[in-house]
Amino acid sequence: MKKLLTNPFAKFLLNQYILTGFSFALWMIFLDANNYFIHAELNQQIDALEADIEFYESTLKRDRELLNQLKTNPQAFETYARENFGMHKEGETVTIIEFVDSTDE
Repeated sequence: MKKLLTNPFAKFLLNQYILTGFSFALWMIFLDANNYFIHAELNQQIDALEADIEFYESTLKRDRELLNQLKTNPQAFETYARENFGMHKEGETVTIIEFVDSTDE
């Protein structure tokens, strides 16, 4: 035992500051309420939310462009109404053909 305590590496590891620092690091990584694993999970949630933000911003941009076109171009308004709402002019017959793979279930 005395031989072990005279080893310079063992003296370094048994230094009170090294032991305190090591204990602190273990506490912060594994035992604390805000440990490394919780931070990793929160970072994943942040990344997912940032991806959602990008998706919604691009959707908002596309919808604003469509709205601007519908407000300024009567032909685009008519085309949009015909394609999405099945509207038609008087005396005109519209036949909608749905394929088996295009129906919503």
